[in-house]
Amino acid sequence: MSLVDRSRPYWLMGGLAAVALAGGTTALVCRYVTPGSPAAKAEVRSAFTQAMRADLAVQGPPTSWHLAAPTADRPAGMPDAAQRRRQLADGLAVLSRCFTPAQARHEAVALRNVVAEEAEPTFRNLGRGVSAVDFRRVSVSGSRATVRADVTAWSKAQDQQRPGGGWNTSDPVNVMDYTATLVRDPASGRWLVSSLKGDFVPGEGP
Repeated sequence: MSLVDRSRPYWLMGGLAAVALAGGTTALVCRYVTPGSPAAKAEVRSAFTQAMRADLAVQGPPTSWHLAAPTADRPAGMPDAAQRRRQLADGLAVLSRCFTPAQARHEAVALRNVVAEEAEPTFRNLGRGVSAVDFRRVSVSGSRATVRADVTAWSKAQDQQRPGGGWNTSDPVNVMDYTATLVRDPASGRWLVSSLKGDFVPGEGP
């Protein structure tokens, strides 16, 4: 589908620059980014990628908290209560920098669930993250943008099937088809994800 953006250019205050001219005169040179231009779309792609990476990364505890390397006979170290509280607080702060307040609260649900699960003695969270973002469509109009992208997400964990038994390690990788809306924050100028909907790409479900 061809997308045509007929919006007029808007002036980007961050593009103001003071230039010293001959004779000591100073002038202001303005640049603008046209909505839908390659520069605007690049900003949106970068913001979306950072948000996706942050959303998954905060769901994994720092690797330094794993006191022992995981093996079939020995699990990774288990974060204590203080570490889990810090993981939650740090994660909430990161989400607030990538998502609008309402969407950050929505993304925090998964973070809280993961941190609570880390208190289970038969479970070890070894990390989560995003390894690739493949953009299928990016559209920008003024201070609003829409994105559709395939996001490759991974996770790694250990679980004990029965008390006293061995530990199994799982490391699934799945590709998700996401549609997102981003808005430009007027205070910071950053693009923030304001809505996010996704499902497994056919054949990529658990």
